[in-house]
Amino acid sequence: MLRNIVLLLVVLFFLSVKAQELDFIRTDINSIEMNGDDWSCLREKIDSLLLPEEYKFNILHIGDSHIQADFMTSVTRRLLQQQFGNGGRGCIAALRLAGTNQPDNYSLLADATPAAKCRLIRPGKVISPGMTGIGVAFKSPQRLLTVTLHGDDSLFSRVALLHSPSNGYDTAYIDGNRPLPGIKLSAYATGYDLATEVQSSTLKVDIDGTFYGAYITNNRPGIIYNAIGNNGASYSDYLKIENFAEQTELLAPDLIILSFGTNEAFGQTGNSEIYANIERLITSLKAANPKAKFLLTTPMECQRRIRRSRYAINRRIAEVRNVIMKYGKEKHIPVWDLYEIAGGEGSSRKWLQNGLLSARDHVHCQIIGYELQGSLLADALLHCLSPDYTTQH
Repeated sequence: MLRNIVLLLVVLFFLSVKAQELDFIRTDINSIEMNGDDWSCLREKIDSLLLPEEYKFNILHIGDSHIQADFMTSVTRRLLQQQFGNGGRGCIAALRLAGTNQPDNYSLLADATPAAKCRLIRPGKVISPGMTGIGVAFKSPQRLLTVTLHGDDSLFSRVALLHSPSNGYDTAYIDGNRPLPGIKLSAYATGYDLATEVQSSTLKVDIDGTFYGAYITNNRPGIIYNAIGNNGASYSDYLKIENFAEQTELLAPDLIILSFGTNEAFGQTGNSEIYANIERLITSLKAANPKAKFLLTTPMECQRRIRRSRYAINRRIAEVRNVIMKYGKEKHIPVWDLYEIAGGEGSSRKWLQNGLLSARDHVHCQIIGYELQGSLLADALLHCLSPDYTTQH
């Protein structure tokens, strides 16, 4: 039923664009190429969400700037949670505190400006980023942190603060200095049970060391869709985060989605090295999360500037896409081939003509373009994750 709704949403996206029909988008091939993998265990886990117990299905989507803004992933999150329940917002990063763009569906504020900050591709001199690719530190450790979720069904009852290994965070204070004992979830996370569901909460806590962000959940069954994105990131950049894979254990991911390729296509990394970087990242994540399944996505075609106001198709995108497809086939990792679904060769011109691709840089999408991608991904995932799904691709 919901799959029909998602397909209708795709049609509505088409109708909302006032230009020509978007017949270049290949909805007929919008599926996940399983490459011999078996997701029956994921479908069984999804089926358990219908039980009264507090089961969660955890998705971890890691990527670059296309993921950081959360325009695409917020649509996928919403559609999956509409079908299977909202298990919580999941991981949020201290992006704005670190001086970069942050999704508009949450805010993470402090009562002081950080004394030091760093980002994944702009490492700091005195601190290093954590799992979120972000790090901030304060001159005085005792701080007020305010976490707020925006939008419908944005309630939470549990907050885990993400941080460097630390002796702080033992106790937080809320609602007029009511103490909340900290629960050490790992060396990198301390959790607090708020007892009731809220949309916003301010915690007074001793932020010892580097602060990365938070993990926000509730006590209901459903989907938790964590999106971790960093501007300019490639596969190799997440390998530079100390104990990155180990830190992801907190999220207990059932499915890990990796969306890279755009920045590789603008850099100097060779195809064999890209292949090796995919292998290194997946190997480390598998070691930390042995029960998780994986999904690779390919980047859609974009363009590079050749003169001040002239652009040409970045042919390296197709090459990187082929590397990802090859890796998936050889290693039996499923792939969602956005490159072909979005229209394949020459599609960037059509995305531009129809107001889906940014006319400013010809690389990023307009919000409506990302929302279209998010609905397509949700449709493909629903086809594979719904308990009555039987066809292998």
